[in-house]
Amino acid sequence: MSTVTVSRVTREGQITLPQDIREELDVHGGEDITLQRVAKGIVILSKPSLSRPQVAESLLKSLVIGIGQEAERMGIREEEDLDALVKILRRHSFEERYGGTERRIQ
Repeated sequence: MSTVTVSRVTREGQITLPQDIREELDVHGGEDITLQRVAKGIVILSKPSLSRPQVAESLLKSLVIGIGQEAERMGIREEEDLDALVKILRRHSFEERYGGTERRIQ
């Protein structure tokens, strides 16, 4: 399940992981965690024992769930409409990140 949790950053740059997240990850005081930046403003938090494919699968599942919920909230129920929306968002994201239009590689 994809949920949003807000934590405050201390002046020393530390954050407290909420108990439910610590329990889900089975993380205890003094253990390492992995923070991976995947896009502007999006960070994946995991135990280092997760492989890249496992992290990618987890992220993809969260995104699919979130996109589906948001699409339904917006009244988008047809797959073709959702596909069109994803293409628009992808183009905007590419332009924002790289400052130009997306080109297909042939």
